[in-house]
Amino acid sequence: MLKEEQHATPFRQACVGCHNGGGNIIQLGATLFLQDLQRNGIDTEAEIYRITYYGNRRMPGFGENCTPRGQCTFGPQLQDEKIKLLVEFVKLQADQGWPKIESYEN
Repeated sequence: MLKEEQHATPFRQACVGCHNGGGNIIQLGATLFLQDLQRNGIDTEAEIYRITYYGNRRMPGFGENCTPRGQCTFGPQLQDEKIKLLVEFVKLQADQGWPKIESYEN
């Protein structure tokens, strides 16, 4: 498996339903485009990790030990290594303007 595909797979599994192409079908101002990430104060890998792990407002958390339960996904949770790969993918795509659409729309 290519490194890019390893990074895109967790995104495809957990995020693409709401954030396809870096957008957000639920909350327009909470896209994964760099300008929205910066405006919302989550433009670093550490902040993207925190939001992905624990959730924030309408977005559920995907971490294995996510609490409180109401804020966490009811579906499969992601292992720490998968979240790290996902975060690297999101940050890289945001920095590049989400050019790799073909890598996660399949």
